[in-house]
Amino acid sequence: HKRRVRGLIHDESASGQTVFIEPTEVFELNNDIKDLENAYQRELIRILTALTDQLRPHLPDLRKAYGYLGLLDFIRAKARLARELDAQLPELSSKPLIRWRGVRHPVLALTFKEQNKAAGKDAEKREVVPLDLELTPERRILVISGPNAGGKSVSLKTVGLVQYMLQCGLLIPCDDYSEAGMFEDILLDIGDEQSLENDLSTYSSHLMAMKQFVTVANKKSLILIDEFGTGTEPSLGGAIAEAVLEQLNQARAFGVITTHYTNLKNFAEKTEGLVNGAMRYDPERLQPLYRLEIGKPGSSFAIEIARKIGLPRQLVERATQLVGKDKIRYDRLLEGLEKDKTELEAKLADTEKLQKGLRKFTQEYLDLKKHLDDTRSETLREAKNQAKRLLQNTNQQIEATISEIRSSQADRDVTKQAREKLETFVRQELRVEPPKA
Repeated sequence: HKRRVRGLIHDESASGQTVFIEPTEVFELNNDIKDLENAYQRELIRILTALTDQLRPHLPDLRKAYGYLGLLDFIRAKARLARELDAQLPELSSKPLIRWRGVRHPVLALTFKEQNKAAGKDAEKREVVPLDLELTPERRILVISGPNAGGKSVSLKTVGLVQYMLQCGLLIPCDDYSEAGMFEDILLDIGDEQSLENDLSTYSSHLMAMKQFVTVANKKSLILIDEFGTGTEPSLGGAIAEAVLEQLNQARAFGVITTHYTNLKNFAEKTEGLVNGAMRYDPERLQPLYRLEIGKPGSSFAIEIARKIGLPRQLVERATQLVGKDKIRYDRLLEGLEKDKTELEAKLADTEKLQKGLRKFTQEYLDLKKHLDDTRSETLREAKNQAKRLLQNTNQQIEATISEIRSSQADRDVTKQAREKLETFVRQELRVEPPKA
């Protein structure tokens, strides 16, 4: 049927059953449309060219305005982020220093805030557990230990992210009385950097990072290492990690390191410039508390967790035998310290509650005593003034009665009237019965 339609054949299907024909009747219409489109493009180019010619002399000013608007937008974005995070500027130091109070992971804080908003008012609110952290020239490197999923890596990433925010000119989520300095280098070894292309295993990638760290680290460097020494045989990995840690300490670098290795905890305990830190854990409920405590190492609670979750008793006892009595005694000591710490905090909380109530009652007693003292003083003052006025009125009445009797030359009727008036005054003013004659 294609020969029955007069027009221009543009194409046909692969089978030849379908033909795309432009009928002769629409040739002129399509030509008009094409002419209009070309005219539209020519007019558009003319308008844009004229506008460009008009704006070209002002190009330097426009570039300045563009940069200024970009700067305003950047400052506004920083301010909005600071409001969202309840952030502030810590006291800045010219020397490398970290002395943070109540610092919070910014991404975690924003995530919890969105989740709480979506959950509604009646849902339980999730809050970021703040960290108190201090790295000074006397205690430069913090070695954090504790159980898995206890918050070690989050604490490490909090340090890196918050310090980087500060050095980028952003306010940081911390509490009042925080201090912070600047570092020339922030060196990270977090996560698994194994690479098939570069023929790097997990441990090889860690060693490459350690090589760079010991080469460039100095007293103005901040080093962050997660799961220090893992990826190989524990005793050898722990020994290499201890040697690297010793070298970094001699370079007087600052840093935060997370680990499970006992030898690194012991090294931090006895080495100047290093300090242990523990992520708090509730061994009774098998729940992390996500609180960082500076000054003591943490336990992994591996045997205790295995026992509590119901691993067969013979397996737990065999694992205890394989580990050795000294290691078990060490972990149990840390576990006992953790329990004692938890109980002590609970008792301190109860004591603080009682003290708060006692302070409230004491203040109420003092306020009541002051009120009674003020009322007593005011009552006595008013009574004295009233007695003074009453005495004055009495004297005036007596003098008036005497004067009246004298002026009447002791006339009996006048004297009787004066006496009655005086008795009436005594009854009304003094509120007592006058003596009978």
